[in-house]
Amino acid sequence: MSENSIKEIRKRKGITQVQLAQMLGVTQGAVQKLETGENDLTGKMLRKLASVLNVEPWELLPKDMQPNITSEEMEILRAVRKAKEVTAKTDNIPSTSKAG
Repeated sequence: MSENSIKEIRKRKGITQVQLAQMLGVTQGAVQKLETGENDLTGKMLRKLASVLNVEPWELLPKDMQPNITSEEMEILRAVRKAKEVTAKTDNIPSTSKAG
């Protein structure tokens, strides 16, 4: 199996292998094997990784298996996701002002 994008995404998010392992409930060695493709990604692990890393599951696959998306389109997708995160956080903040 060719190398997937887990390592690239993990590093971009500033997460260590140890931290990712803790988030997933696996060992650091298991994360290393997933990153190098030594261990195949199961559907369950792919979904869990995507959730923990806040990406789409296909983004974790080897580049040759990903949809044909340009780097510009990927940046737009990241910006939209970031905006959604900010909106979700602000929607959960109680309003201190009263209407009327």
